[in-house]
Amino acid sequence: MKSHLKVTALISTIIMFIFLTGCDAFAKETMDFYKSTNSIDLSGEKINSISINSNENDVITAFGEPNNVEEIENPKSKYLSYDGVEFDLIDDKVMQIFIKRESENSKKYKTAKEIKIGNTKEIVIKRYGQNYYERVEGGLETVGYFDKDNMINIEFGFHENQVAAIIIQKIGWREAH
Repeated sequence: MKSHLKVTALISTIIMFIFLTGCDAFAKETMDFYKSTNSIDLSGEKINSISINSNENDVITAFGEPNNVEEIENPKSKYLSYDGVEFDLIDDKVMQIFIKRESENSKKYKTAKEIKIGNTKEIVIKRYGQNYYERVEGGLETVGYFDKDNMINIEFGFHENQVAAIIIQKIGWREAH
């Protein structure tokens, strides 16, 4: 009987720890939805003139010198940060574009379908369509789309039903490096 109580107490402690730390053991990653989500065309996705696979010189020509440059050894990558937008590069190619609401400037950046920070979830779905998946990432309700032909993924993170973050990325770039 005592060992049963110890096991119950241990399990309760683990569950409480997960709950208190905000760790969701059942959280799904973007690629968990790849097979079950129909593809849409994201080939026109650009921020200013920068798209997935643009090079570092293209970014600097379009945006000027970055506010911050961070280089990572493993995997070897470079992050170019500007006011409201960040470009993640591997082998001199843009693999991810990240627009975050932390800056007032972020509202000036729009997706190919004119979505920007502050738009509602309903507007995103109206413009991008019904072929989306939903998940929670970093505490944000997230809606995402795949372009399986061009290997592009776009995700919109929402806070209080408004776009708070936009990520455009090459499908599988993290897993490949």
